[in-house]
Amino acid sequence: MNFDELKKQTLNKMLFDDKSNKGSVDEPIKKLLKKINSLDNYYSTSSCSGRIIIIRIPKSGKKKEAEFIFRTHKKVTVKEVAKVVKNIDSTDAVWFRQEPAIIHVAARTLKDASVFLRIARRIGFKRSGIFEVEKRFLMELVSTERIDSIISKNGVVLVSDDYIKVLVQQANKHLEKTWDKISKLKNNLNLVT
Repeated sequence: MNFDELKKQTLNKMLFDDKSNKGSVDEPIKKLLKKINSLDNYYSTSSCSGRIIIIRIPKSGKKKEAEFIFRTHKKVTVKEVAKVVKNIDSTDAVWFRQEPAIIHVAARTLKDASVFLRIARRIGFKRSGIFEVEKRFLMELVSTERIDSIISKNGVVLVSDDYIKVLVQQANKHLEKTWDKISKLKNNLNLVT
């Protein structure tokens, strides 16, 4: 299958069969994906605009066994998070995480991928690279804004109300920063045509 056929197949599948946990595209990243998918030599395969989660990690450490206690792709309030933390009832480790934007983009050629990656890195998607080269050049763009903080273990909440306030303020700032990078990337994609 050639690049154009793969692009058509992937975009049709995403339109009618979204397999993400959320089941839809995040609002802050829609315009960027539309722009990427309008370009002849690129298309998106998956994405996340960044999120804030509270997640229970089982003793096994297996990702498939982890449980989302709270998840949003929007900014949060201290009250929302404090309520969730107050109701944690688990002996497993529970983490507060703010995760950055992550975007997977296929490029027609190595040169196309290289041009795209240079733009993305300049904007701030520092953890970006090519991770598939067989059928297409598949890139992963990852922003750098991230928070990982254990908040409960062995049934004991480890954080104070003041610390929750700091986590929420910083997480919201990080989301704003990652959304700004998404917007800048969209506005700079005219350089790849």
